Amino acid sequence: MNKLNKKTIILSFILSIFITGFSLLTYHRYYNITAPMQDIAYKRAIIRESHNLFYRLENLRPVVGEEELTQFIKENNKNPQIYTPSKANIEKGIFRANLHMHTLQSDGHASVKKRLDDAQEYAQNNIKDGYMYIAITDHNTILGAKEVVEILQKNPDKYKNIKVILGMEIFTGFNSKYSSKPVEIHVLNWCLNPYDKFLNQEFYKAPDANKWNRTRPDRDFDQVITMMSKYAIPGIAHPVRYTDRIDGNRYLYVDEMMKRYSQLSAKPLFAEGYYQVYPRYYSHEFVKNYILPYNSFVNKKTDEYNIIKTGSTDSHSEEIFY
Repeated sequence: MNKLNKKTIILSFILSIFITGFSLLTYHRYYNITAPMQDIAYKRAIIRESHNLFYRLENLRPVVGEEELTQFIKENNKNPQIYTPSKANIEKGIFRANLHMHTLQSDGHASVKKRLDDAQEYAQNNIKDGYMYIAITDHNTILGAKEVVEILQKNPDKYKNIKVILGMEIFTGFNSKYSSKPVEIHVLNWCLNPYDKFLNQEFYKAPDANKWNRTRPDRDFDQVITMMSKYAIPGIAHPVRYTDRIDGNRYLYVDEMMKRYSQLSAKPLFAEGYYQVYPRYYSHEFVKNYILPYNSFVNKKTDEYNIIKTGSTDSHSEEIFY
């Protein structure tokens, strides 16, 4: 090897070190990405698979990955107040997580942008330290989550006070020993990549779909939990909402469903033990006879099966509070 080649190699090596160091300095100084490395890899995958040359990693600062989200819900496993939008909790900024919301991409009455704008305004005015965590979880489609990414890329500096979970809610049927027919169970899926090829093939919004984006019979519960463990964190939405449809022992059904879920998911386990109940959704008798007694039972079972309790208002209205 001649001297010229040696000098070229040495200079190239020194230059590569300089560029790497400068890139890392710039990355942390200007982009302010402080997420765990696994979550940064998740955000990089979103950028890469979007195939949009103008998308930037730093613009996904509000997006929450699996590591950060798992830490957040674990820390608040015994803290229902952050999920409870009472007047006092809203005024004091105690309410700071609504992890299940719908938009115009399914049967919600607010656009994705309004969800983000309202959360940002509330957090900026009410939460003195920390962030407002929200999840966009439209029924059976990734389009709501994809729209979040598009909005953040266009206006990256606006949403400084919120954290956003890219998600989806899938309708499933659970085959139980304690019911003569499959029971409808909804599975929340958090921290998915809305540009993933498989998810785009399976969970698009068909032109002829109804408001819940149902274009086929509901998928099997076991298959959805197993499948979505590869692409997101799957969990149980409002576990007792459809207990009135069970024609067998409802308590044994709930136990069976929670146990089955805990055995199937390869990700951290969660269920909406702090799901909010509002009269406009349910009659007084339904709440008294079905929701309240089984909610209490669910919370016992989450502890038994090491399932994290989370909560939401399951927002369908124009507001983020109900």
